Amino acid sequence: MILQSLFEHNLCIRCTGRVFANVDTGMTNLDRGRSLLFAYKSLYGNAREVDKCWLCNNIFDQFDKYYGMVNDRTAEYEYDSFLIGSKFDKDLLISEETLQNDYGSKGESIKKEFNREFGKYFALRSGKDHSKDPDIAIHINTIYDNVELVIKSLYVYGKYIKKRRDIPQTRWIHGSGESIESIIGDELIKMTTSENYHLHGAGREDVDVMMLGNGREFVIEAVNPKIRNIDLDKFKEAVNSSGKDIFISDLAFCTKSTVKEIKESKYDKVYFAEIESKNSIDEQRFREAAGKLVGIEISQRTPIRVIGNRSDIIRKKEIKYINIDSIGYNTAIIKVCAESGTYIKELVNGDEGRTVPSLSSMYGDKLYIKSLDVININRGD
Repeated sequence: MILQSLFEHNLCIRCTGRVFANVDTGMTNLDRGRSLLFAYKSLYGNAREVDKCWLCNNIFDQFDKYYGMVNDRTAEYEYDSFLIGSKFDKDLLISEETLQNDYGSKGESIKKEFNREFGKYFALRSGKDHSKDPDIAIHINTIYDNVELVIKSLYVYGKYIKKRRDIPQTRWIHGSGESIESIIGDELIKMTTSENYHLHGAGREDVDVMMLGNGREFVIEAVNPKIRNIDLDKFKEAVNSSGKDIFISDLAFCTKSTVKEIKESKYDKVYFAEIESKNSIDEQRFREAAGKLVGIEISQRTPIRVIGNRSDIIRKKEIKYINIDSIGYNTAIIKVCAESGTYIKELVNGDEGRTVPSLSSMYGDKLYIKSLDVININRGD
């Protein structure tokens, strides 16, 4: 009786088989439907096979049409992998679920089968790879017969050196003004024909601080790129020869996860600092003050100069060493190795008591940073 009632629903063979999609493996829903039809004929005689299925509307016979639609929509994009998604009428999906519930809820939705079977078909014809992390996610709206795309960003890892004191790492509000991000990103847009870009840095240096030595890690992200297979050597050369005093190296394609990895990295940094005082510097007192800071934990409340952009919290940091290169009349040249996230300017000037202790408080007089450079990030490279 159950078999008879199943065929009274006037479903096509595939939709009939899909009612029991989860009963066994190694079969397609078309195979299941044919087996059910054979059993019906064996017991009850011939069954009427429908020409037009009310449930699927014969959509599985229309793959050529959808292939053409997807091909037209993706024609301007370079990609190696894809993922198929779809949208079906909500009432239709509810009707199918209700029908399948009457037979033990052992089936799958038409949406799931369409995504799988059209994905196989598209891979075979296009030569592209099906992937759960695709270059392009293809969403087919079967209600209105249109195709929408979600393009995965292209990510390139690298390191940058900044040999100037007048440029920020990222773009200011509304993307105006030159920045490290814009210098690198503008070249990336040219090569990828992307819509936008974002620079993700492993920390940042102040506008007036040079980034030298082994460079700062970054990932540059191209948003909605049309070209993915770019020549990284040409990309590097375009940035490095721009005359902007920004130089990139060690470029490699990477994934979004690399952004998180570099942002969470914590490396000691070495700084070259020129310090000045309004008065002559007492060399012995200065050396003693610097020595007292090494190896102890300092407390740094978020600096006054950045408090509008960052949470007002207290950070505990360790100064690994301070080497004094030279001391003049009212200037001193030092190298400082400090824990990641240490504010070096405030370590020197004290920031009105927000950094405790500071070089100024240990010395007993006000000291200021005249110039500051990052000369190494201790990554072990």
